[in-house]
Amino acid sequence: MTDLGLPAPLKVAGYGLRHSDKLGRGHYGRRMKMLAPALLSFLLSSAAYAQPAPIFAIPITRQLTNGAAAAGQATGYNTGVGEFWVAFPGSIRCSGTWSVRDPNPTIIIPVTCGARVYGEAIVTRQAGFMTGSAIVALSNGKRGQFVFGDLSYEQAFGQGRVRTR
Repeated sequence: MTDLGLPAPLKVAGYGLRHSDKLGRGHYGRRMKMLAPALLSFLLSSAAYAQPAPIFAIPITRQLTNGAAAAGQATGYNTGVGEFWVAFPGSIRCSGTWSVRDPNPTIIIPVTCGARVYGEAIVTRQAGFMTGSAIVALSNGKRGQFVFGDLSYEQAFGQGRVRTR
């Protein structure tokens, strides 16, 4: 018995460690040398498929009601999941997810900004869903306006800021 409570051959058989099975040392060593490249290839190809493939990535720009700017990106994946992030220079980073396949032009996306700040974004997408705007309210009282894709801030919200309170 071993320190794990298993018979020695079960603990080490086929892994290049010392064993005392009836087949002898050479059999398992040759088998592992033949299986190792195939196993490695399988594991590497499986890892490649584990990552979803992005189908689009579009820029996000934002201005808070106090005039502070931020920028980020929205990425849609072939799994149907969309992710976004927005960073505020010298401050917090916010993110969220949504269903890329949602056919509605206006959607509400939960937003998290670290462990303590959360909120929601009301996102209005234009035809094709690659351009639009959002109004965001956070639990810390901050509110802001986003634009994404080819839409400028002035096109979405006019010359002045839209009050979001």
